[in-house]
Amino acid sequence: MLSYRDPTDDSINTVKKAFSHGLGGHIPRGELWLGADLFKKANLEDDLEGRLTLIERLGQDLLCLPLSDDKSTNRVMGYRYFSLREVEVASKIRTFFLTVVVDGPFQRLTEKEGLMKILAGWKRERHEVAKEFEKERAEVELLIAQCLELSVDSVIIADDLAGEHSLMIDPHDIQNLFSPFYVQAVSEIHRKHSYALFHSCGDITMIIPHLLSYGFDGLAAIQHRSNDLVALKESYGAKLTFMAGIEPEILEATEISMSALKEYERLIRSLTPGGGFIISSCSGLYSGDFLQRVQELYRIADELFTN
Repeated sequence: MLSYRDPTDDSINTVKKAFSHGLGGHIPRGELWLGADLFKKANLEDDLEGRLTLIERLGQDLLCLPLSDDKSTNRVMGYRYFSLREVEVASKIRTFFLTVVVDGPFQRLTEKEGLMKILAGWKRERHEVAKEFEKERAEVELLIAQCLELSVDSVIIADDLAGEHSLMIDPHDIQNLFSPFYVQAVSEIHRKHSYALFHSCGDITMIIPHLLSYGFDGLAAIQHRSNDLVALKESYGAKLTFMAGIEPEILEATEISMSALKEYERLIRSLTPGGGFIISSCSGLYSGDFLQRVQELYRIADELFTN
């Protein structure tokens, strides 16, 4: 099944319009994570060529490449990481808006040491955790700098700082330890004329003013259930671009219930006006079963946009 959107729309300019809070010919589409099972269901290889084919088939506008310098697969969600060499190849294909997803220092720490160990150490041995954070920070800054040399269009920094209902770390501690990295990274991203977005799972409403002060242009794969995106659009819609709109419950359901459909339509209608919106799941498309469902959700969104 081919994309529903007008194939003559220019993907790069459409996404740039979203960031400048204008409206293109369609709602731009993108996904941070595409799982291996999705490619299997689509009869494609999970490589750069397969990814380009799949996002074209889905009518997506962003080519998002999760990037890592030391591993090839996220074992939990089943999506692959890409290398700088693959980003370089992708940077020469100017059909899609090229985005890299880079794990932040805190995310890298928790993946190496375990979340509970880091949180426990944060209380007992904060100085040691801070030292390890700075080591990871240097690695992440280098990775971002290398991506920027390849003229990527945007960088998403992924740091899971929150649970479903609250932050895992005191906001003052985030401000004191993490903010120098975020400010520096965003400054470098902007200096290279790229966009900077932030991703965290869970409820991050308390730190959104801080993220704005660091200079982030948008929030990527942000959960409506935890953050009330309608309220966030009303508060920050002129300042932030939201990559959001598709919750895991509507992807995973055998059939879309009437209540879920109405909430999805309400969310799309609320996020679309004034631009600053890229339709995306907040969880990634990790299952092959999502292939048909996400196309159906795109179709509904496009109908709401044109009517």
